[in-house]
Amino acid sequence: MSTLVFLLDRFNRQTTRWAGHAATLLLAAMLVVMIVHVVYRYALGDSFGWTEELSRYMMVWMAFLYFPAAHKKGLNASLDLCTEWFRGSRPWQLLQLLIEAAILASLIWCIQLGFDRIERGATTQSLALGIPMAQVYYILPISFALTALCSLERLLRSAHALFCPREAAQLTARDRSPDNRQAEL
Repeated sequence: MSTLVFLLDRFNRQTTRWAGHAATLLLAAMLVVMIVHVVYRYALGDSFGWTEELSRYMMVWMAFLYFPAAHKKGLNASLDLCTEWFRGSRPWQLLQLLIEAAILASLIWCIQLGFDRIERGATTQSLALGIPMAQVYYILPISFALTALCSLERLLRSAHALFCPREAAQLTARDRSPDNRQAEL
């Protein structure tokens, strides 16, 4: 199991890194588009109809590209206040395992919903840009699939910590070692 967790960790680190870079580029492009929009609207008294729509789509893509990295690092919303008092105990580990299993099941369902949205969006076009809405919705199954892989990694880590605590501690130590971090760069 530790080999599978290690391989998922490597894959998830790479994909979340590339998704983060793509999201950062989208943020920069969105900034440029909005600056052009503001200059044309207020300085020249004219505006483009497509800039707001394009910025909105880029913001959606950016958010969905950051979602897997946030989940991998455990930065999604949670109720730590309710579980902080028994953190690290066996019941807490079991609760984490069950929560992550529910999250993974939800993400798998969301992947299917994303494909359904793409299918429905293939017949409609955006108003200002005139592109098929399916192109806007492609990010949904991509993001949910990458997040599901991060969730699977977290689920396996939780199971590993619950059922094989010594081996899980060694795996965590190996993940945090400077040699392992340096090899990724």
